[in-house]
Amino acid sequence: MVNQPRRRMIPALAALLCMALGMALAPLSRPALAQAQGESEAQLLENFNHYVRVANYELAKSYATAILDRSLEPRRFVGIVEESPTMIERFERATHQAMLVPELADVAARLDRLYEDGKLSRSRDPDEIDRNIAMLVTTNRGRLLGTDRLKAAGGYAVPNLLNVLQKHPGPELEAEAQRVLVALGSHAVMPLCAALTGLDESVQEAVARVLGQIPYRWSLPYLYEAHARASANQTKAAIRLAIEKLDGAFQPSSSVAGMYRELADDYSREPASLTMFPGEPFQILWRFKPETGLQPIAIRSEVYHQARTMELTEHALRLDPNDSPSVALWIAANLSREINQPADYANPVYGTDRRDAMYYAVAAGPESIQQVLGRAIASRDTRLVRRAIEALSLTAGGSGVLRGTDGRNALVEALGYPDRRVQYEAALVLGKANPRESFDGADRVVPILSAAIRDADRRYAVVVSTRLETQQELRAALEKSGYVVLPPGVSLADTASAVSEVSGIDLIVMGLNAASTVETVTEVRRSPRLAAVPVLALLSPGGIAQHGGDLAGDRLTMVVREGVNAEQIAEASSQLVEKTSGPAVSSGEGQGYASFALNTLLEIAVSGGVYDIRDATVPLIESLRDAPMMKRLQITAVLAYIGDRRAQQAIVDSAMNATGDERLPLLAKAIDSAKRFGDLLEARHRKWVVRLAQEGNNEEATSAAALMGALNLASAEIVPLIIGR
Repeated sequence: MVNQPRRRMIPALAALLCMALGMALAPLSRPALAQAQGESEAQLLENFNHYVRVANYELAKSYATAILDRSLEPRRFVGIVEESPTMIERFERATHQAMLVPELADVAARLDRLYEDGKLSRSRDPDEIDRNIAMLVTTNRGRLLGTDRLKAAGGYAVPNLLNVLQKHPGPELEAEAQRVLVALGSHAVMPLCAALTGLDESVQEAVARVLGQIPYRWSLPYLYEAHARASANQTKAAIRLAIEKLDGAFQPSSSVAGMYRELADDYSREPASLTMFPGEPFQILWRFKPETGLQPIAIRSEVYHQARTMELTEHALRLDPNDSPSVALWIAANLSREINQPADYANPVYGTDRRDAMYYAVAAGPESIQQVLGRAIASRDTRLVRRAIEALSLTAGGSGVLRGTDGRNALVEALGYPDRRVQYEAALVLGKANPRESFDGADRVVPILSAAIRDADRRYAVVVSTRLETQQELRAALEKSGYVVLPPGVSLADTASAVSEVSGIDLIVMGLNAASTVETVTEVRRSPRLAAVPVLALLSPGGIAQHGGDLAGDRLTMVVREGVNAEQIAEASSQLVEKTSGPAVSSGEGQGYASFALNTLLEIAVSGGVYDIRDATVPLIESLRDAPMMKRLQITAVLAYIGDRRAQQAIVDSAMNATGDERLPLLAKAIDSAKRFGDLLEARHRKWVVRLAQEGNNEEATSAAALMGALNLASAEIVPLIIGR
């Protein structure tokens, strides 16, 4: 009984404590007040770490936002994080955990980026690099710390380390510099290769020893060229030993030009292994002059691989001007550079004084362009495919469009490319050329041109999601953006039937879990009909963290965080499609495709050749139904060359439905058809023609009478015109 009052007090005290704690914490949920209290950046960071750990995400976000609002310089932020070893560990653990929480993912990613940017900036500072090199010959701890910091600097440390080898400050530091260069691995290869042939031969020996210990074959063409140029036997021996370590044997008959071209080809494929600074806006090109040393040239990542491909193929052509594959590879890289280069960017290695890429493409001729087109098709680079077809349209004609390389014709292959614009443009080039000899795929040209008349400006999208609500949301967002959305499915297989009924798919949007997304994207890339279609994948923050890397290598796929609104889906879709396929076909462009296709079909119909214009009959008739007058005239002009009952009847039906001035030109097309093929009409058409000849105004009556004559109607049909009844 004595203890009972105390027990009754415990809940009351707990309630008071909770109220006090709530009053203490409530103001901290507002970042502005947290800043106003004068807390240091270190305190704000400590609070962020703590509240992530205890899962108070509102307060964690508040403190993260307060840090970001102070606009700290990245290197200063690194100093705050690294004030103590325990802070580094707590911060890294907190940001990793926070990026898995939807409401914290954005601010945590920004803090992490700030930290990484600061570390990079510090490690790449030339003075800092020199200080770290000096540490290599101090204490064991200094040697380890200096090595780690130089490895963090990556390729940026190579000029300073190479400078050590050139100045010969002493055997101990030179040995350490070589050891660190080897430890840098792939980051050291290209800067050292850029300098190799311009170095004194004594330094070449040291550099060759380094390259021989880094197991990357990229240095082989440079080593072979340096070996050919070297005069001292000792230098030649050192270089030869490096080659043998990398390649197993020294092969003096190897084509150095061919080796440079092979390396250029590797760069053109943009592998991660040849991207030294992934995810960064700039990459580095290296230039060496004996008087200035090794110098970095910053270049936008979007055009880095193209720049490397071009400089390597140019070097190959200096060594062997007859290496035609290098010409095609250079043309492809230059077209790709022009496609990918950001607007108004001053490219440091391709100035405005140089001609545009198409100039060189057309000058190279159809054979080189066919090689470019073949490469682009193989890599599913839709924008490059279209530029190559454009170049072919300017240079190839007649049987020239059929001259491919290595037993293949890339232009004909483009008829089956999984992008409708590519199919249209390839068919237009082949149709305009109208070769006299047949070829595999000739039967596809006319149907593709016919499809362009109706579908050129339509955009078809596919939605795949296991949740009905998500299907509906995505469908509504895409339809608002102007897409014709096929019936959604819970898997890609569910949409196959609908996909087969349209001329092509322009976009696939997925709302699946991460593992299913990766599997479905793989399925898309294996489908001949969908392989080049861009994919927009919606994933949770956790899914992005877990599987985003699996999709990062697919340049046709964009990952966005699930939960974005319709406007954000529309914007992401627009960016993705423009990046991968080019701007969406506008209504005006669609009309242009239709007009070009009709003109080409008319040329095919007039001249004959290997194409069968009858394949266009049904699509042309279907297109007549809702076509404006000018388009109707183009369609009926083609139909007038088709000896098919349906074609002639469609022309007369169109004239019957026309009024006023529109009727006369349509009657003229009907007359053309009748002159060529005689009477293919039904009785109802003949009756209408006779009645128009009797009752129409002078011009219509005369045209109708001319049609009667061209049809060679029976005498009984003509009598009413003569006797007036």
